[in-house]
Amino acid sequence: MSWLSIFSGGNKAAGDGKAAGDSRRERPSTPPKIVIDHHDYVPEEFVMGSFRIRPYDGDLIAKQKFDFHLVFDIGGDPVDIGCIGIVVKLTEEAGLVARYQSPQPFYERKLIDYLKAWKGL
Repeated sequence: MSWLSIFSGGNKAAGDGKAAGDSRRERPSTPPKIVIDHHDYVPEEFVMGSFRIRPYDGDLIAKQKFDFHLVFDIGGDPVDIGCIGIVVKLTEEAGLVARYQSPQPFYERKLIDYLKAWKGL
């Protein structure tokens, strides 16, 4: 066996790769949970880079920067990502609309995998 096959995974059994892929394809039933100031919210809308929470009953104000956590489970692996957001709009009818910076690349890939599974892609 060569070093290349060891590092590239050439010695894997035929079913190993498929089993790992199947666990990531479990379709989550809910969007990620958003935790702001120790309060859990399920967003009404969630896409890469922004979300909407309605109704929102926290203390944020328009144009305020805030820290929050995205919490989700992908393939039995719990993930908690710390993020920085900014309030775009905050009204009674719109709820809290916020944009957020992309997390670190490792967590961004996990979030993309989760969103693909959630959307059924």
